[in-house]
Amino acid sequence: MTSRPAATDQSGVERAGRRTRRQGTARSDAAAPDSVYGVRTAAQVMNRCPPVADQNTSVWGAWGRLRGPDSQYIVVIDRRLRPLGVLEARDLALRWPPGPFDAHRLPVRQLLNGSVGPQARGEDAVATVARAMLAARTDAVPVVDDDGRLVGLVTARHCIELVACRVVV
Repeated sequence: MTSRPAATDQSGVERAGRRTRRQGTARSDAAAPDSVYGVRTAAQVMNRCPPVADQNTSVWGAWGRLRGPDSQYIVVIDRRLRPLGVLEARDLALRWPPGPFDAHRLPVRQLLNGSVGPQARGEDAVATVARAMLAARTDAVPVVDDDGRLVGLVTARHCIELVACRVVV
């Protein structure tokens, strides 16, 4: 995959973030060059296809969507694709209902603590998203578009990978 240099205005500031927001889709290109100040955005590091579950999905059904090494979190959404919260695989395991069929009946919305956690925008700097994670004591933050719909997920692992890449280079 080749990357194109981002367009800059007269002050030398990258305009790619504004252009992608107007088009309605944020571009994520891991090989994209850093902006003038070396700041990465949430759209550049996020997982664009995180596991999701409708709020009425059973705990059993949500557990079934957590597949693969990068599927540690599941985003619970409403019918308009707006995130209601993020559940970690550990949360599902620790709050698994005791009966043999209760996991098929219990909706994931009942595992959420009731308050919507922090959310990020695609143009937010990764450092801003990381501060929101620290403040909320969470390891994953959903990324939303202008209408509040889910477009991706930034995890603590994404932040660590970014730092590790910086240190190695």
